[in-house]
Amino acid sequence: MKLKKRRFSREFEIQVCEEVDQGLKTQAQASREYMIGSNLIGQWMNKYRKDSINCFPGSGSSAHTLTSIDKARVKELEAALGRATLENKILKDANTLLKKKTT
Repeated sequence: MKLKKRRFSREFEIQVCEEVDQGLKTQAQASREYMIGSNLIGQWMNKYRKDSINCFPGSGSSAHTLTSIDKARVKELEAALGRATLENKILKDANTLLKKKTT
């Protein structure tokens, strides 16, 4: 009986590669956890290290998807925007209080 070939999403392949590349897991740990051959993860890692942005294009839609690096950058920018908004509110309130106090 022949086993059916499994297919993995681009996001999953990138997630596994990032975990191994960042040192969160060893290749062997990822292999055991996700039940994937370590040779396959090695192949993924080679592709990922050559071009982490355009790796694993797949045969589906070529629509741009955010990578984890992009998501982290968006999160960082949203946090900075939140801080700036809060600072502006505090400064406006302080300015209003100072105007009332001097009048």
